[in-house]
Parts: sequence; structure tokens; C-alpha cells
Amino acid sequence: MKALAISLLLMISVMQVNAGVLTSDKRKPREVNKEQTLKNALDKQVSRHIYYPSQEESMEGKADVMLQMMPEGDVQVVLIQTANPLMKKFIERQAKKMKVDKQDAVAGQIFRYRIVFIAKN
Repeated sequence: MKALAISLLLMISVMQVNAGVLTSDKRKPREVNKEQTLKNALDKQVSRHIYYPSQEESMEGKADVMLQMMPEGDVQVVLIQTANPLMKKFIERQAKKMKVDKQDAVAGQIFRYRIVFIAKN
């Protein structure tokens, strides 16, 4: 099992699109820093929880995922687009485990990620 896990390659291409990216550049530096802090915190959670699950042999494919921040720092899945139902179920299950510090959370903010699972033969 360990050999299988070692032989698998996980590529996560993280793309984040913030709902406020196209807003005016006149935002206060503090607001920008809070957005960046939240993005960094969520990126860490995605990297920690969304990984190639070695127990699933047919877990290959791409998924476009939209995650929304909740007031207490919880992460809610808004949308998962993928052709692989196992991948969708896995991402939904793992997203429930994600949580950021509620001081960093900006309720309602949406982030987009592209997740790519590739099994290395």
C-alpha cells in the first residue's frame, strides 16, 4: 500500500479567484492583507485535506471547486464540477474537515480551485 502511495503523483493546481479581485485599487492595505491572509489559510487547508487518496485506485481526473467561507471559519462547498463521481465525493468529504481561524474568515468570500489527480504508473 505504501508503494502504491509513493508511486502516485498528485498535482494540485491551485487557482484562486476572489470575488473582490476586480474591485477598486483604493482598498485599504489592511483589507488586502486580510484577504491575502484568508487565501493563505485556505490554501493550507486545501493542501492538507485534498490529496490523492491511495486507497482509491480509479481516482483520476480534474475538478473545479468553489469554496465559500462561513462566519465561524468553516468552509462550505458551493460547486464541484468533475466527471469522476468518486473524486466529487472525496472532495466533499474532505472539505467538511477544513476550518480557518474565524478571525481570518471573511464570511461569504468565494475561492476557486482546480484539483488534478493523476496516478503515476
